[in-house]
Amino acid sequence: MAKQRRPTARTAASKSAATRRTTAKTTKGRAMPKTQAKRKTPTARKHPPARAPVVTIREAYARAVTLYEKGLRALQRKHYDRAAVVFRKVLEQYPEERELHERVRLYLNVCERETSPRAKIPKTVDERILAATVALNRHDVDEALSLLRGGSPSHRTHDHIQYMLALTHALRDDVERAVEHLIQAIALNPNNRLQAKQEPDFDSIRGTQLFLEAIKGPS
Repeated sequence: MAKQRRPTARTAASKSAATRRTTAKTTKGRAMPKTQAKRKTPTARKHPPARAPVVTIREAYARAVTLYEKGLRALQRKHYDRAAVVFRKVLEQYPEERELHERVRLYLNVCERETSPRAKIPKTVDERILAATVALNRHDVDEALSLLRGGSPSHRTHDHIQYMLALTHALRDDVERAVEHLIQAIALNPNNRLQAKQEPDFDSIRGTQLFLEAIKGPS
């Protein structure tokens, strides 16, 4: 019986080469898959958060305070015109300093009051009566009383002043003093009785017994 021959090393090498050629033919003309490189997504640059200009704000407040103190010194020296100019600058140049504005407006009112023309003080009887009438028209009873009481002692015998005093006390609901002056006004001039009966300013005390007795005519 004949023995089977083993393939020699040369034969095995030939088969290996043939296998490589066959593989090359089958893959010819076909692109080999390429490993896709991972693309890096560009990251946005991070900017530091914006910071408020703290230094600028503090400097503006410091300048406003310095200007305010300048106006305050002028006010203390009674240089009202100069102080008013400075205070207005604080309001105009630093509108954001609202807390400081409250004090500025307060002192600005003082300056305006001190620089405003003074009202002429009435001296004669007619001037006092006219000024008291104006005060009553704007419902300033205290001012009217001050004007009527500030006259000379001779004014106590002036029936119109006594009548006006009766009106002012009636507006303050002071029945006793109102009737006291009204009785004096009627005694000085009986025509005041009829006028008091028609006077609207006596409405608040008109129903009282004292007022009714004061306007009662002679029996």
